Amino acid sequence: MRMQSGFTLIEMVMTVSIILVLSTLAAPNFITWINGYHLRAATSRLMMTLQQARLYAVKTNAKIVITFDPEDNGETNGNYEIFVDNGLGSGTLWTREPDEKLVKRDCISEGIQLHDVAFAGGKPRMRFSHLGLPNGFGGHIYLTNSKNQYLGIHVNITGNPRIVKSRDGTKGSWD
Repeated sequence: MRMQSGFTLIEMVMTVSIILVLSTLAAPNFITWINGYHLRAATSRLMMTLQQARLYAVKTNAKIVITFDPEDNGETNGNYEIFVDNGLGSGTLWTREPDEKLVKRDCISEGIQLHDVAFAGGKPRMRFSHLGLPNGFGGHIYLTNSKNQYLGIHVNITGNPRIVKSRDGTKGSWD
């Protein structure tokens, strides 16, 4: 007698049912993981940008400004600019004049928002000196995503950035 190989209808239905249940349970966790991945990637990219700006300031012996309010209108919508501030224009030290070199213009990744940005004087901008030191005592950039996950960057008094996290984004909860 010859053995027939294959699956019975009951085995196929059970297999599809198990796969369906497992995928239903895994989908929300997968979406949360993807959102967390995008937040980690945006934070790492921003930290790398800060480190590059600091190195550029030392390399060119210039003051480099990073502003999260490029239009200087009090809005931080995720856009930022990095430029060489020569201080020679008719504007302030913090405003990019036409003769000042734009180093980089970018925005935070889609789906990621600026939760809070504050440097010296509570302003959403900072400047690295020709020694790579920030103005004031440093500051922070905090990011969040649609799943209320929080990551940020602290820049200390010597200009070194480090990534920090928070469970709820409140003051004092960042480590």
